[in-house]
Amino acid sequence: MHKNHPSLFAAIHVGSEQVSLQIVEYRNLETIRVLENIHRQISLGEETFQTGRIGTDTVAQLCDILKGFRRKLTEYGVRDYRLMATTAIREAANQPYIIDQIQIKADLEAEVVDMPQEIFFKYVAIFRKMQVLGLTGGKEALLFVDITSGGLGITLYRNGRILYQQNIHIGVLRIKESFNKTQRDSLSFQQALGEYIFSVIEPVRPALAGHTIRYVVLSGPDTELFLQMLGRKTRCALDSVKQEEFLVLYKKLHKLNLSQVMQAFALSEAKADMALPTIILYQQLLSLCQAQELAVVNDQFLDGMTVCHIAQKTKHPWMDEIDKQTFSLIRSLAKKYHQHDGHSEAVAAVSLQLFDKLHRAHGLGKRERQLLEGAALLHDIGKFVSLRSHYLFSHRLILSSDILGFSEKEKLIMACVAQYHSKGTPRPSDPTLSGLSVQEQMTVAKLAAIIRLADAIDRTHRQKALKIELTFRGEELLVTVTTREDYALEQWTFADKASFFENVFGIRPILIRQAG
Repeated sequence: MHKNHPSLFAAIHVGSEQVSLQIVEYRNLETIRVLENIHRQISLGEETFQTGRIGTDTVAQLCDILKGFRRKLTEYGVRDYRLMATTAIREAANQPYIIDQIQIKADLEAEVVDMPQEIFFKYVAIFRKMQVLGLTGGKEALLFVDITSGGLGITLYRNGRILYQQNIHIGVLRIKESFNKTQRDSLSFQQALGEYIFSVIEPVRPALAGHTIRYVVLSGPDTELFLQMLGRKTRCALDSVKQEEFLVLYKKLHKLNLSQVMQAFALSEAKADMALPTIILYQQLLSLCQAQELAVVNDQFLDGMTVCHIAQKTKHPWMDEIDKQTFSLIRSLAKKYHQHDGHSEAVAAVSLQLFDKLHRAHGLGKRERQLLEGAALLHDIGKFVSLRSHYLFSHRLILSSDILGFSEKEKLIMACVAQYHSKGTPRPSDPTLSGLSVQEQMTVAKLAAIIRLADAIDRTHRQKALKIELTFRGEELLVTVTTREDYALEQWTFADKASFFENVFGIRPILIRQAG
């Protein structure tokens, strides 16, 4: 394409209740123009949550919709696209067969994204909108709450930093399907529903304590239903709902049965059936943080897909801001486990210095560099559990944590790098590596070898090194450390750890102490 012509991109999202297509043209992140926005309703999530799989007829219906989308791509001449499937297909037992049928019948390559990635794409779109509206720079915090059919993502943001992030499997449709029809028709249902939601999300409260939250920023398919029940007929860039207005709706709904909800708000039975879980979930979230206002933006998962793709394609510096937020969350996680100290920062800094110097030796890219930094910042968090074999607990804690912006596979790589940061040799037979491909296992070995040397350079946790210089001498890597202090323990440790590095890279590292 001529450099003066705009580029084309298509984002396709297979969700739990609808399949959507967005086609845009762009030159950069500031000049995105939407050419098509198409949404087709389909009930995938209900089948997955009820039966654990998606039926043959529904899969055929899905493929027919996607064939129509493929024709649209051809009509516009779009070659650059991404198709992402979220909760319903992700959790379906027949997921691989569905993806294969999409490939064969619709001629589209589909990616199944996990929950952290799903929340991340939505967060990116909504944060950008709040930023454009000038609502991200204040001293007060923002609580981003994304509610899908099958999950709930909670992200606490303040002043350029993500302070807390948690993903919970408690979406509106999943809540509804947790109760059978007899239970939903019971007079005790509203009380039981409120208690059920409370029991799941109440553990989030301590993380929000002490923060003044300006807005609870809501996103997800059921925000449309919420605004409809409030009588909002037209959407704005941001719909603001005061706490008092919301509580009037909550109290009104609390007194109504299903047929009365249908009549009072002009809803279909299916929509009315979703209204109560939606509003009670909103009420419980509002009670967690005592925010005075709810904000609803109209950006969706598709918008996040588009923003991320274009920012990365055009190498837009705005994504650096998102990366900084991601690493602020990692640092918050390290602080939670009492390991946000000079040592973890020193190990991260030296690890990145080694990574950059070794770029021809390791053949890895920017994403692996970020995985290395994350593993370095978190490599010692297992000490919160036990000082014995702490690296094993570091592995477990990283895997069990929600880290916005990193997939489950990427978290596994970080966890394995942390596990091998001080001892051991990664082997294909190791159970912790069983979920990784051969190439990914090699990435673990390379990053672990790097972090192991960086950890040795600050073995005493006292940051004795004033300056570190790296130079190659044939097949040797000379690590010259300038220090004014005794450096014997670090030198002995370095020598002990050097063999693994040499085995991985075929380069012998040599530590040289230079008086400061």
